[in-house]
Amino acid sequence: MLLGLDLKTWLGLGILGAMVSTVGALLGIVIKDYFFARSLERWKQQQTLEQVYQKFRDPLYLAARELASRSLEIFKDYPTVYLKAKVFESRPTRQIENSIDDAYFQRYKLISTIYRLSAFLGWLELYRQEITFLPPAQNKHAKALEVAADLIRSDLADGQINDADDWQEWRDTLIFREELRAIGESLIENRGSVRAVMGYGHYCEQMESDSDNAVKRWLPVVMNFYLDLETHGKDFRRVRLQRMFVHLVDFMRLLDRSSITPYLNEACATLRSKIP
Repeated sequence: MLLGLDLKTWLGLGILGAMVSTVGALLGIVIKDYFFARSLERWKQQQTLEQVYQKFRDPLYLAARELASRSLEIFKDYPTVYLKAKVFESRPTRQIENSIDDAYFQRYKLISTIYRLSAFLGWLELYRQEITFLPPAQNKHAKALEVAADLIRSDLADGQINDADDWQEWRDTLIFREELRAIGESLIENRGSVRAVMGYGHYCEQMESDSDNAVKRWLPVVMNFYLDLETHGKDFRRVRLQRMFVHLVDFMRLLDRSSITPYLNEACATLRSKIP
């Protein structure tokens, strides 16, 4: 007897203590290997998403700014003198006069407009590919950027945003969502170990090449959205350009609010109030 307890009782308490100790050790292992590991994995994903966001922030901002500036220009001068099939089919070799009526200048404006949209889609696709296996919800920047990017995709791809009663009578042209990705993919190229969007010069070379390539494959889809805008009130592409401009400026604000020029902010406020 020890402290009023016999040997059998002491042995039972010893076994119970060992079991409690074992369960506690196992629980500690589970907490360490499961919950801590999952918390660490979430932290790593957040850090990776932030790194990807920082990597693409500047090129995405610059591409969005160039496209927004051109979209505003088109909207102000709608339907413009250069977004026409005959301009694309022309082949002027040099600029003759410093005028909007110059054939070389008009073709440059047309090709550069198509390039700016394609390049923006290219950077957007590169960014999307980088975060494919990383849930955007794990990072506030990535989540907000995905929402803003999807609004721009909707401006180009969704037919239902025309909610007019006579929508069947409107002229409209869409670039479907998978086509938006394909257009972006067509401009992605390898530069050593780095993947980037091809520059304007290489884009023009691919576009004018005699051989088939991805740029030429998707060029008609982009041109179909821009060419021969109609002046009457029922060409819904005008509304799409207006919406895209507003959403591009919103997209830029998420990336670098302080760098947006006042004229873009003012135009955005004005056109936002006029969106049907």
